[in-house]
Amino acid sequence: MNNTYIIFGMICEILIPWFLYAWWFKLLLVIITVLGAGIYVRIKFNFIKNQRSELQQRLQEQTELLSYAVSNEQRSLNNAELANQTKSQLLTRISHEIRTPMNGVIGMVSLLAETSLTTEQKEYADSILTSGRKLLTVINEILMNDILEFSKVESGKALEPKDFDLVSTIEEVLEVFAKKADHAGIELLYEINQHVPTHIMGDVVRLRQILMNLIDNAMKFTVQGEIFIGVCLLDSSNEKGLNIGFEVRDTGTGMTQENMEYLRKNFAEIGAVTNIKAGAGLGLDISKRLVALMGGKMEVASTEGVGTTFTFNVYTRKSLQPVRTNLHHDRDGLAGKKLLIVDDNNTEASILKSRFEQWKLIPMIASSAREALEILKATSGIELVITDLKMPEVDGIELSKEIRIKYPVIPIILLANAGDESSKKHPGLFNSILFKPLKQHFLSTQVFGGLRQQNRPGSTEKTTTNKKLTPEFARQYPLRILIAEDDAMNQQLAIRILNKLGYKPDVAPNGQEVLELISHANYDMILMDVQMPIMDGLEATRMIRLCISVQPIIIAMTANSMQGDRDECLHAGMDDYISKPVNIIELVNIIEKWALEIRAQL
Repeated sequence: MNNTYIIFGMICEILIPWFLYAWWFKLLLVIITVLGAGIYVRIKFNFIKNQRSELQQRLQEQTELLSYAVSNEQRSLNNAELANQTKSQLLTRISHEIRTPMNGVIGMVSLLAETSLTTEQKEYADSILTSGRKLLTVINEILMNDILEFSKVESGKALEPKDFDLVSTIEEVLEVFAKKADHAGIELLYEINQHVPTHIMGDVVRLRQILMNLIDNAMKFTVQGEIFIGVCLLDSSNEKGLNIGFEVRDTGTGMTQENMEYLRKNFAEIGAVTNIKAGAGLGLDISKRLVALMGGKMEVASTEGVGTTFTFNVYTRKSLQPVRTNLHHDRDGLAGKKLLIVDDNNTEASILKSRFEQWKLIPMIASSAREALEILKATSGIELVITDLKMPEVDGIELSKEIRIKYPVIPIILLANAGDESSKKHPGLFNSILFKPLKQHFLSTQVFGGLRQQNRPGSTEKTTTNKKLTPEFARQYPLRILIAEDDAMNQQLAIRILNKLGYKPDVAPNGQEVLELISHANYDMILMDVQMPIMDGLEATRMIRLCISVQPIIIAMTANSMQGDRDECLHAGMDDYISKPVNIIELVNIIEKWALEIRAQL
């Protein structure tokens, strides 16, 4: 056995070197190496190919999943938008269907209150009016609440910039809260810095919503004092446009520093942090979001027991097509005229002083009736007195009686809260009566009208916005008026109001008949309903603006009162807007406003 191993070892020692140096063996090794490498490459290639195929399959699956997800998201967004539109249309319809008959009820009772009634009958009429207005407030809170606006913000709806008048926008916002503020004994004031362009381009609907939410919140927590809106220009050189700052300041209960910190973190929880009233948070949260959409930021500052101030800024641009201004008053020769402001509210007196100085007048301020009489005695050349009605010790009526005795030719303008009837008991005492919150147009009209009257001693012409329904109005403002209204009750209401003012209006039940009537006669003013059969008020207005050479003033008088309805009317070409149920005094004031505009253009 051992010999066998020895012989095998000897053979290997001889053959192995021979194999290693044989050429055919080297060739065999090369062939084997090449074949092995090829097999390895082939195996690796197949592995990579299979892996790539698997990755492509995974990518395709992920792409399909993503596409499906995006499709579902788009469908969700479309469904959400459709739901918002459906909700908006439903609320608009409900609002219109309720407001149309309410306009007849409240309007007819308002006319009834203007007739001769016994004490008992007047009490019943006043009760109906009060209940009707309370019902209208409830409807507004239900139909025009923040839920619809919140859903719009949540859906990321883009801004809708338009040209608008900032002064009118703020005055309209304050007008909404005028009666509520009067009942609460709260003053509503505003001041726009003279450097702020009054005609700007921005999302007026959302700006109005922000201001209304903030004022509504301030009303909840203010039991006395004032609510003030201030506007200033922060920057006009920014590439984003005009940076306009707003403040809404109240003299309410205020908040502790702890509550302030909590509120800064979460606007939606204001009801929880104040422990006073709930329901204020959603509007504030929406306002904060809307401000952010408009490129700005909202801040809040408060002192417990003193009040709260909300400040925010938005970016707008100067108006490309300035809104027509209504301040067409002849001021020639009136610059430098002296007038006296009598008001115990320092904020209101300061605002009036600033405004009159911008109009090149010389205002003086008295904080009481006693101080006013001292200034009149010591200062010569005072040609107009503007006095607040409600003042401590001696009110505006008693002061005016004293001035009439001592200075009979000086015109007196009374500032009264909305709905205050006490001034009606003193006919002839005042040259005019302006209701708060003050509107710049009416203030300018009455101030310069009073100063012109002073240039004509002995004139007893009475111009007042506290008008009873008398034919004298039509003689002072002659107009040919057309009523576009399909509801029979509302037709009769509008006709009777205008008849009492001395007008004999024509009536058209739809837009098509409006076009037929104005093609044969020139009307100065059209009171235009929006929802009418055959042709609605919006389409009729567009046709009038395109086809009629002599353009009438068109005022929307409609039950469509949801957010955006006013802007839709103005965008269609209407000049102004009043919602139903119609406030008779507001209608009279609007007719006067545009009658003055027509007169100024003659």
